[in-house]
Amino acid sequence: MIAFVLSGAGNRGPLQVGAVRALLEAGIVPDMIVGTSAGALNGSVLAAHGPSVAVTEQMERLWASAKADEVYPEGILEILWRLKSKANSLFTSGGMRKLLARAMPPGVTTFGQCKTTLYTTATDLRSNRLYVFGDKADAPLLDAVTASATIPAIHPPIDYSGAQLVDGGVVANVPVSVAIDRGATTLYVINAGYNEEILAPAQGVLEVLMRTLSVMLSQNIIQDIARAKADDTVDMHHIPVRVDKNLSFFDFSYTKQMVALGYAAAKNYLAAPAPMAPMMAAAPAPDLPGATPFMPPYLADL
Repeated sequence: MIAFVLSGAGNRGPLQVGAVRALLEAGIVPDMIVGTSAGALNGSVLAAHGPSVAVTEQMERLWASAKADEVYPEGILEILWRLKSKANSLFTSGGMRKLLARAMPPGVTTFGQCKTTLYTTATDLRSNRLYVFGDKADAPLLDAVTASATIPAIHPPIDYSGAQLVDGGVVANVPVSVAIDRGATTLYVINAGYNEEILAPAQGVLEVLMRTLSVMLSQNIIQDIARAKADDTVDMHHIPVRVDKNLSFFDFSYTKQMVALGYAAAKNYLAAPAPMAPMMAAAPAPDLPGATPFMPPYLADL
């Protein structure tokens, strides 16, 4: 059973669109799609319409239509008011929900109505647990995907039957284990959440917060990759896709270029596929006076 596993990616989601397009052009069609955060958004559109190259063109248009003032609509005075009034986030999430809603086919409101099996993840802040949506056909698609893409403190938690749901990437930014547990044997992991380069310094409080969350989320892939490597019944194709510029988390103007980068990365991988290949090496750690870089033992063989 073939699964596309789509990582969290934030505004780098168009990288996944290009990679998915390359896989579909090569005749690789998923039986299952598993997504977290931006990967849940991309995966839900793909699953709801049914995987095809034409649908990736629609996904590209969706990302091209996204605007920072839609996804992050509040200005500085409104943010200050939200902080003073003890709101649960800096921004409201109505714009993100509308962005997803306009990409859904008419009448598709639940997981069971999708043309391809879909699973998304969300984290409950009250119970500290990861939840998977998709096992039950009547699960509400829009609520689940919005929850999966809700970055803590940036957008408010989704109130769902008493739970406070946020980004599934808090626990599993690349939900490989979810795919394995649901029967996938061949995984194409499109990972736009891992950056092996040294970035320019973050500027501004919001950028520092988003960068901090990104660093935390990007580490969660390690455990799932280790599990997949230990399972001889699973073939995992890990396709890292990245943007070649220091892209702000609030910049949605680079869609076309990112789609092209994701497409090229997947095409290059398919030209010489390497299941279970080691992760791309990180850039050398900078020298810091009085400090020594530490590599956890569980990373040594990845």
